Amino acid sequence: MNTEKPEEAMTFGELLTLIGEQQRRLTVLENAFSSLIFCLDDRASQLLVHNLSLEAQNQNHDEQLQQHFARLVETLQKRNGGTTPETLA
Repeated sequence: MNTEKPEEAMTFGELLTLIGEQQRRLTVLENAFSSLIFCLDDRASQLLVHNLSLEAQNQNHDEQLQQHFARLVETLQKRNGGTTPETLA
C-alpha cells in the first residue's frame, strides 16, 4: 500500500486490506470501551448508558449510527448486569 504518496490511487486489493485493518482496529476499540464500564462506579455506569441511549435516539444521527449506539448500549447493559436508563431516577 502506498501511504507515502496519498495522491496515488490504491488498488482494490489495497483498499480491501485497509478496510479489513480498520475493522479490526475498530473491534479492539469497541471491546476496550465496553470493558471500561467495569472500571466505573454504579452511578457513572448508569450515566454512561443513559447518555449513549440518548445518542441512540438523536434524530441528528442517521438510522445506522443510531442503531450502532443502541447496540453499544445493549452490550454495556449486559456487561454491567442490566443497568438501564430508568434506574437513574
